[in-house]
Amino acid sequence: MDGLNLLVITLDTTRADRIGAYGYQGVETPTIDRLAREGVLFEHTMATAPLTCPAHCSIFTSKFPPDHGVRDNGGFFLSPKQLTLATLLKRRGFQTGAVVAAFVLDSKWGVNQGFDTYVDDFDLAETHGGGMGEIRRPGNEVVDRALPWLEKVKDQRFFAWLHFYDPHAPYEPPEPFKTRYAEHPYLGAIAFMDSQIARVIDFLERKTLLEKTVIAVVGDHGESLGQHGEHTHSFFVYESTTRVPFIIRAPFERARGRRVADPVRSVDLMPTVLDLMSIPAPAGIRGVSLAPLMTGVRSTMDLEGYAEALYPLHHFGWSETRAWRVGRYKAIDAPRPEFYDLARDPHETTNLYADRQTVADGMIARLREIERDAPRDDSVSKPAPEVDPEARARLAALGYVGSFVATLSGPKSERADPKDKIDLFNLMSDARDIAHDDRKSDAAAEKAVGLYKRVLAADPNVTDAWFNLGNLHARLGRYPEAIEYFKHALALKPDYDLPVINMANAYRQMGNDEAALAGYEHYLTIDPTNAHVHYQIGEIYLDRGDETRAGQSFRKALEIDPREASALNAIGVLTFKRGDLAAAERDVRAALAIKKDVRLAHYNLALFAEERNDLQAAEAEYKKELDAFPNAFKASFNLARLYERTGNQAQQIATLERAVEQSPKFPEGKLFLGKAYLDAGINFNEAIGLARESLALPLRAELQPLAHFVLADLYNRVGRSQDAAREVSAGRRLSGPTR
Repeated sequence: MDGLNLLVITLDTTRADRIGAYGYQGVETPTIDRLAREGVLFEHTMATAPLTCPAHCSIFTSKFPPDHGVRDNGGFFLSPKQLTLATLLKRRGFQTGAVVAAFVLDSKWGVNQGFDTYVDDFDLAETHGGGMGEIRRPGNEVVDRALPWLEKVKDQRFFAWLHFYDPHAPYEPPEPFKTRYAEHPYLGAIAFMDSQIARVIDFLERKTLLEKTVIAVVGDHGESLGQHGEHTHSFFVYESTTRVPFIIRAPFERARGRRVADPVRSVDLMPTVLDLMSIPAPAGIRGVSLAPLMTGVRSTMDLEGYAEALYPLHHFGWSETRAWRVGRYKAIDAPRPEFYDLARDPHETTNLYADRQTVADGMIARLREIERDAPRDDSVSKPAPEVDPEARARLAALGYVGSFVATLSGPKSERADPKDKIDLFNLMSDARDIAHDDRKSDAAAEKAVGLYKRVLAADPNVTDAWFNLGNLHARLGRYPEAIEYFKHALALKPDYDLPVINMANAYRQMGNDEAALAGYEHYLTIDPTNAHVHYQIGEIYLDRGDETRAGQSFRKALEIDPREASALNAIGVLTFKRGDLAAAERDVRAALAIKKDVRLAHYNLALFAEERNDLQAAEAEYKKELDAFPNAFKASFNLARLYERTGNQAQQIATLERAVEQSPKFPEGKLFLGKAYLDAGINFNEAIGLARESLALPLRAELQPLAHFVLADLYNRVGRSQDAAREVSAGRRLSGPTR
């Protein structure tokens, strides 16, 4: 039918057999169930990978992962030479918009191709040194961002994609679902997700768009929930993670109320929805139109399904696994191959490989052809630029080994079968959950450290155990140890991008900007379009006083991503340094318009207000910075100095105490708190300790004489005249010659 719109809803980490329409009684999914009643439900749909980004790339290119080249979350980019559903529909005049709920689908990975509007805007500054999976938004925010766009395009032909991430661990449904599903939070997350999909369907009904829109609901992959020993997903290619819900509701009487038992694949979504909208499918895809099954013209199509799990290889150094399905039979290519009759054994409990080896080997040979015949050009990857030998030597000396070229090196026969390592994988998952559940607890971090060390005692080649140990030690402020762990991870997997970034961050925290800069620049050899890394490079140059190169880096970040609010805020600082206060304030306020809580924006506005001698406005801005970032010790320090200027001694002391509590190793905070106690005539012994501690820390040289003079005054107050004389002498020496 001409003129139809398209809405694709992807359900992250959602098992088919945990949806009401698929027969599950323990969850409330009235909206998805309704779409199934009014449309067509496919009972057996095979996803291509138990990972979000590769699975979505398959859905929107109608290709298997070896064909499109995205094999993991992060480190792989969908080439612009791949034709996506959005690109195809945009060429036909559709308005195209998407809202995604997790950073693993950020536009930087290339999944945004063809979308006029792509709502990702994730804050990388909030990763807490962990993995990408924790950068997410709940389903209500997805819908909040989607409905205004749908309202805007409702009178035009549109393609909308909404991605829901709520069923992904950690399962944290809001109320009332949190209480209602207290014993089964995964189900609560699914029920919450369904309630948000209801808001979208309600919008389509109210705007009389429901009967003008093809709606496709599909899972990207499932969740093991303990089956085969796997707690979550990514490790195996069993049905628990590769069988996904798939429902299409189209405004055709012949495509209503049907259930299709014939196995299909998620790669079939693209050609099917195109067929329903009378648009021809492109050549060179794996999927086929399922319209004949939807209308009852055919009952079977004999489709072959493919799935792969390369996560054990990329993150642990163990063997990858791949699966091939034909009808009721499924073969799994692993060091110990597997073969299942899914009609009789849907949970894959009985491996029939020994009894059906000839058939199984034939299927395994077929799936190996997929990898063997995959294109090797830039249609499936970005070529990594060469690093000159001198730079490579410098990087190696700092621990940034190797180059960014993802490989499947080494003979498969020498790699461990993931089935033999599932306990270690789960131990890793437990450690990650412990660290995530209480991200501010040092005790939780230490407990997670112990679990990762148990993993490495059993297998010292688990890349991610070294990487996560680095993250935890960085979180604990033990940066030299963190760097050593990151180096171990890179020695095992030189193409692993995240240890490079986090190691550079650790060097930055230690004050080794040269090593940090090398790391950031090294990372840009794989991903020159990472706006946040360009911003971090700019910060280093700004700290060095190289305002020209800092400005170049900040502008590059904004050129790549105009939403990089931190870079715009930093440009405001540069503008202020040039003396253009009005323009600087415009830049910073523009940054806040992009992101309401961009770090240091209110701090900078406070500085600008102080420059105008508007102390009331400055106080308000410092307080806003502290409201947004309670540990912003420099804002506390400046606010305290502001109170000193206005004669509010009590507030000055209280705010300096807060600054020292926020950052116990902040030497200026300790010095000026000690001086404030001195000026107030209180806490002399404590003030002595504070002043001495400030000198033991890297106190700025110009403040060191003051620290000695404050100590001298304090010693005199407590009757220690000899100590006072010594400090006066030290202060005078540091002050230089006098006239």
